[in-house]
Amino acid sequence: MDLTPILHADSDEPLYVQLYHAISREIAAGRIPAGSRLPSIRQLARSAGVGKITVEAAYQQLLAEGYIVSRERSGYFAADIEAWADSRTDERPPLPTEWKKRKGEHLSYRYNFHGSVVDTRHFPYALWRACLTEAMDRYAADFAFYGDDQGEWELRVELARYLRRARTLVCEPEQIVIGTGLQQALSFLCLMLRDDHRVVAMEEPGYADARVVFEHHGFRVVPVPLEEDGLSVDALEQSGATVVYVTPAHQYPHGMVMPVAKRLRLLQWAKACGGIIIENDYDGEFRYNVKPTPSLQGMDQAGTVVYIGNFSKAFSPALRMDYTVLPPVLLRRYLEGFQAYPSPVPRLEQRAMQLFMQKGYWEKHVRKMRTIYQKKHAILLQAIADHMPPCVTVLGHSVGLHILLEVNTDRSEEELIRTAAEAGVRVYPVGRNWLEPRSGQERPRIIVGFGGVREEDIPEGIRLLADAWFGRC
Repeated sequence: MDLTPILHADSDEPLYVQLYHAISREIAAGRIPAGSRLPSIRQLARSAGVGKITVEAAYQQLLAEGYIVSRERSGYFAADIEAWADSRTDERPPLPTEWKKRKGEHLSYRYNFHGSVVDTRHFPYALWRACLTEAMDRYAADFAFYGDDQGEWELRVELARYLRRARTLVCEPEQIVIGTGLQQALSFLCLMLRDDHRVVAMEEPGYADARVVFEHHGFRVVPVPLEEDGLSVDALEQSGATVVYVTPAHQYPHGMVMPVAKRLRLLQWAKACGGIIIENDYDGEFRYNVKPTPSLQGMDQAGTVVYIGNFSKAFSPALRMDYTVLPPVLLRRYLEGFQAYPSPVPRLEQRAMQLFMQKGYWEKHVRKMRTIYQKKHAILLQAIADHMPPCVTVLGHSVGLHILLEVNTDRSEEELIRTAAEAGVRVYPVGRNWLEPRSGQERPRIIVGFGGVREEDIPEGIRLLADAWFGRC
């Protein structure tokens, strides 16, 4: 067989790879029939103008992938494989354009008031890099095997200490499970809860992505309306749910803080019906001019509360690390039935965070960021007072990294957001967090985050937003 592939010496692709591709395409397309004897290494090297080592490397790759077979003392032959179309004549339809959207395109806006974006200018890069390096040196043996299924023990010890001291939890390291984010934590909880519970109650409105997880696992999600101080316990009692997902420290998205009296009623509901409360404390570290309230988990005497916290708001969402504190009833179920699930968080990052906490860097960083965000929070409220008309009301402004703007206007939420984007300002909708359709008479509410916006950009961003909206309020 004559085989004279065209190779390009000036290509970045090695010659043996070019030769491999040329022959594999011919075999796959059927142009080299099955059973055909290929040129010897010496013959092909001469015809292609390359060295014998190049041809031998190409043949070994073709042999390894099943394109050719070797017969002792006879040489190499094309394998009997099913032909497929040449990639140059690929007739597969292209993917729809909308599938190719990149997550994070909104970050290109200078005035991006996203509620989950954090301040990267004050991230402790040098300290974190040092902890990563030390973790690699000190725990080199960790790379030989999987870590603890629940997460590294020493990290869980540090977390338990911090949570007891800073978030009023009553917990031991044995109760903590390290995970990669809220959705993964909720998915895991769904697996543990589904045998005994089928209906989950959520605040209305409540975090849409959490609702999606429950629905994907086959739970029926029922909305429970909000009162001025949080979820309506009266409505919860009538809902038929035995699991409730709540954000008591800073209701998402409306921002109110659940008072102690209502927290006690919620705990009584769980105890009476054998229910489970999932407490998502997603940004409770940041409080402005208000006294901290105890966590539901810390008040729980009956073991009914699952507590979920994270490192996303105080540190970085890119770390993808959170933690779940299981009550004894679910911890027992986890230990008995879920040991086949290794921790999804890389051991290196866990060790680095362990060192970051052991050295005192974590709490120092939280205090620093609390001061920075409190200043941004004050600048935001002042900018709103300076530029927004009376038809705009601020809601939920004592905790966390976002506020709500309620706008007294005949325009829709979508129109307000689109108008803002046209002016170069990104703000975000509350609407997707409602389970049931809202009354058309309700005023639109807009989420305005401030964590990732530069202090000097906040006033200008709000001025542009007011200019985009003001004339039509």
